[in-house]
Amino acid sequence: MTFYLLFPLSKSGMTTAWVITIGNEILIGKIVNTNATWLCQKLTSMGIQVNRIICVPDEEEDIAEVFKEAIKKKIDIVISTGGLGPTFDDKTSYCIAKALNLEYQLNQEALKMIEEKYKEKNMELTEHRIKMAKMPKDSEPIRNPIGTAPGIMLRYGKTMIFALPGVPSEMKAMFEETVSKVLRKISGQSYAETYLKVIGVPESSIAPLIEEVMEAISGVYIKSHPRGRELGEPLLEIHFSAIVDEKSKAQRIVSEAKELFKKLVVNEFREAKLENG
Repeated sequence: MTFYLLFPLSKSGMTTAWVITIGNEILIGKIVNTNATWLCQKLTSMGIQVNRIICVPDEEEDIAEVFKEAIKKKIDIVISTGGLGPTFDDKTSYCIAKALNLEYQLNQEALKMIEEKYKEKNMELTEHRIKMAKMPKDSEPIRNPIGTAPGIMLRYGKTMIFALPGVPSEMKAMFEETVSKVLRKISGQSYAETYLKVIGVPESSIAPLIEEVMEAISGVYIKSHPRGRELGEPLLEIHFSAIVDEKSKAQRIVSEAKELFKKLVVNEFREAKLENG
């Protein structure tokens, strides 16, 4: 496979991403959207900022619309999961072609991948199996080391699109084997994080200190997560994170922010207890 994108898409600022999950089974609450959570963790760890998680049904207009919107907003990276299989409701590949006004055609490299899979099992290539090899023009198929449906990699203008299967084991394997290698060349950013537990102080009292630290230290993002009760037994998990161009710089930012925050809390609230997360 040829990785034809070997430079960062974002010349300045943050590399942005949308994660799109496709499937009625998610929207009716039959399954939990673990794919989105896993992908967001992976993307964030690579210094990529996920701006949206979007879930759409197995409907052509809905699927095409969300890809059109991502292109319109010039999102750097779009990763979708679901809708690449052989059944009637697997429409992702066709909808990407429709959204981008590209020819929907049989990809010979993808067909070869599928043919080899079924040949190993002495199974013939039916119309529904061949369907999984149809992709938007100029797509590169992503090898599926576990299942049968190849993924799709396609650059359209500023946006890099990756379409992966919805089966978590297949999605993860394809991401690790192929997608992650491309994304590391795109991002050019590094991520660092650290945690701190604050016991005995309500979140409303901590809020001004968070704002003070974020104003004092450029590049840090601080989020408080209540784990107890605001009135009674307050317990807060404070998350410090930074995405910048160098790993050492990101680590320095979160470390300095954490130390300043601890100092402010101790000075302001004698009853507070602090624990490293």
